[in-house]
Amino acid sequence: MENLLSVLKIGGSTLENLQPAFFNSLRNKIRNGEKIVIVHGGGPEINKKLQEKGLPVQMEDGIRITSPDTLSCVKEALKDIANTKLVKRLNKEGIQAAGLCGSDNTLIQCEFLDEEKYGCVGKVKKVNTELLEKILESGKVPVIASLGVTENGDEVNINADTAAGETAAALSAVSVCFVTDISGIQVEGQKADRLTVTQLKQCINDGHIYGGMIPKVEAAMKCLNLNIDEVLITDQTLSGTCCYKEVLAI
Repeated sequence: MENLLSVLKIGGSTLENLQPAFFNSLRNKIRNGEKIVIVHGGGPEINKKLQEKGLPVQMEDGIRITSPDTLSCVKEALKDIANTKLVKRLNKEGIQAAGLCGSDNTLIQCEFLDEEKYGCVGKVKKVNTELLEKILESGKVPVIASLGVTENGDEVNINADTAAGETAAALSAVSVCFVTDISGIQVEGQKADRLTVTQLKQCINDGHIYGGMIPKVEAAMKCLNLNIDEVLITDQTLSGTCCYKEVLAI
């Protein structure tokens, strides 16, 4: 049987409130032979750390402006708190997990996205798939905190949606699943089961997709451009809206 591999991206707000439904769905996927990699953010935890240190929360174009001081809060929140908590919880739920940080062992190699504009924020150049494949072969779920490292050894913050998409592309994953607080994309009050890229763009133009859903949908479209077959926007049951590219008639 073909080994199916999926990357789950869990945002910080969802991470703080994981329910039994999520762990049940994840166990079912693994039992069915699916291999899973998890990439997570940690926005609320980062903001809390920044507040404690009296540092501003600065965002531009959905990207966290990351000064060296901000980066130390990001690292602490993602590596020491969010990643540790999630790995511990997964193991407690009977799902063997291995905590990783994208900046360790050059797991996610980056260059600066735009140092002048965003500071210590990375653009992914390469993902060390060998390390991830070894962990997957051992039957564990790699759990990656979304940080990276440059060729010069500088640690950088990475947008977790981007880190998930690039990791999925490097591993030739069949899908990326954005685990959110909602059951999928709502169009005119109804949850859409499947939407093509053209339909997604039209829904944004028509105002059916708006607010906080726009960055999620844009991240989904970027993943599809990385040759990933489908991107799911789901709730914790891991079922929701499937986004995919149109199949061109030959």
